[in-house]
Amino acid sequence: MTNAAKGPKPISDGRLLPFLSGYALGNAGDMFAQVAVLWTGLSLSGQAISLAGLGGAWTFAGAVTNLLSGAIVDRFNRRDVMILFQSALGLLSIALAVLAFMGHLRMWHLWLFVLGQAILGNPADTAFDSMLPDLVRKDRLLRINGFLQSWGMTDNLVEAAVSGIVLGVWGPAPIFLFNGAMCMFASAGALFVPRGSGAAHAPRADGWHPISDLKLTFRYVVREPLLRRTVPLGIVGSMIFGCLFFTPPLVSVALGSGSEGYGFLQSLTLAGVLVGSLLAASVGTKWPKLKVWVGGHVLYGLGFLALGTFLHRGFAMGSLVAYVAFFLFGLGCTGSRVYYATLYQQMLPTSHRGRVFGITGFLGSAFQPLALAVAMLLVDRSDVGLVLVGVAGLTLLLAAARVALLPMREAAWVLTTPPDPAPADED
Repeated sequence: MTNAAKGPKPISDGRLLPFLSGYALGNAGDMFAQVAVLWTGLSLSGQAISLAGLGGAWTFAGAVTNLLSGAIVDRFNRRDVMILFQSALGLLSIALAVLAFMGHLRMWHLWLFVLGQAILGNPADTAFDSMLPDLVRKDRLLRINGFLQSWGMTDNLVEAAVSGIVLGVWGPAPIFLFNGAMCMFASAGALFVPRGSGAAHAPRADGWHPISDLKLTFRYVVREPLLRRTVPLGIVGSMIFGCLFFTPPLVSVALGSGSEGYGFLQSLTLAGVLVGSLLAASVGTKWPKLKVWVGGHVLYGLGFLALGTFLHRGFAMGSLVAYVAFFLFGLGCTGSRVYYATLYQQMLPTSHRGRVFGITGFLGSAFQPLALAVAMLLVDRSDVGLVLVGVAGLTLLLAAARVALLPMREAAWVLTTPPDPAPADED
């Protein structure tokens, strides 16, 4: 969907399958670690604002490292980047497990972990996202993205369901140990990709100039009318999503469900993603990507609007509405995770793909900590139900804005050929 030059040839199924399986296994411990970090942080501090602190540190570090990640994966071998950074991430998680086993886990350790998760995890994920469209045929990309989400969500669904129990019985130590081991699987899986397939593009004759390369790609983003619209809308969407993403423990507390209830709400969200991903990988391969993407936002926006109303008004059956809302959250997110992600991957030229991911990821995450802090302060001063009503309303407004400002035909999502770096374009 771009006029850029053709990228590397797809690899054989004999190499692709272990690579994808290793990556899926590598992400298997993410939900365990997420639940452990957020619930342990909330338990240590006893305040909702602690979630804003952890989440803010996570997203702000991710915003900063997104820029450098894009420059790294567009210059160095993407396969090697995955191997190196996934291994380092595994060692970090194992170190946290040792601290937890020894009873020395403190709040600042959690802060270091979320920072490390962003600094090490972002380059690895950006390398995978940038490399995958070059390793598979175009007609298989949506199906593979759907299967990846299905595989990961199946495992995460189990993790979310039992994470609260594991935390209550054994604490966070085995969770971090498991997460570290799974990161090592991702590192090993990348070894099946030929090193030549991981090359981003020919290196510049005058060496590596990350700032200059980022400036070149930024000018390309600004020049393209479609990217000028999708990026600002993506910033708003990221701020809204960040507020919703960190609400499960607060909703669980409001319902009096404890850590087990938190894990169950997370499992329902993952169940929704699993159902949506399975549909995308099977009967949904021909569905219109843009309509499914926008429709997903409307779906979970209405669900959280109902949940916020029930919690704020103290209506009966609030738990049942919460179950439905978080399931719809996961189901609706499939539009972004599979359909929009596939369209975006195909649209971007391979030589600039990592940097565009980095720039849009930075802009999308830079404002998220502020939105999260405001939302959590409002929760502490009012109640989670009222905040959910406001955030759900913004979700519906954003869906309407996307319909009004973006082309709803997939054929219109085409970019021009990006410029090549010039020797005179110095840092």
